[in-house]
Amino acid sequence: MKVVNSYIFRAVCALLVGILLVSNPERMTGLLVQVIGGLFLLSGLVSLVSYAMICLSDKSGMRPAFPLVGLGSLLFGIFLIFFPALFVTYLMYVFGFLMVVGGVNQIWNLFRLRRLIPFRWYVLLAALVIAGMGVFVLFKPMESAALPFILLGVNFILFGIAELVNGVRWRKYANLNRKKETESSVVEMIEK
Repeated sequence: MKVVNSYIFRAVCALLVGILLVSNPERMTGLLVQVIGGLFLLSGLVSLVSYAMICLSDKSGMRPAFPLVGLGSLLFGIFLIFFPALFVTYLMYVFGFLMVVGGVNQIWNLFRLRRLIPFRWYVLLAALVIAGMGVFVLFKPMESAALPFILLGVNFILFGIAELVNGVRWRKYANLNRKKETESSVVEMIEK
């Protein structure tokens, strides 16, 4: 139990997870989609098995409606598990398209309403960045989807380093306090 509470253990785990996320973010994106697919699959299976058990055990002849949502969840889960990259790619195309449309819409409204609302360059810059990021997502869908994992990995690495530094500092402080307590108890014993 002491190992689990150890700052070294926490720091090494954070560093390893961070390095894993930064070194292979595309795979981590696919893995996350597969985990989500597994949850959909499990939910669909539970729904279908429950339906089958009710139908087999019910002697009254009253059957519940077939769980179409459960079947859909099962099929969607299977799709996510076996085709995670395809799902992420199409999802990123949709997000990229929405970002481009949103950025262009903001630019259009900015120029259209410039007589009524004072023109601000930073609003134009923000709209251009949104549209530009949308174009980037359209041309690099997997890299865009992996970016959050890179940022998360960098945060884990920084946490691991900070945990090590703080742990070393705490240990030095604790040792210094123990040493002072020992010295003060020795002085008290001598005075008695």
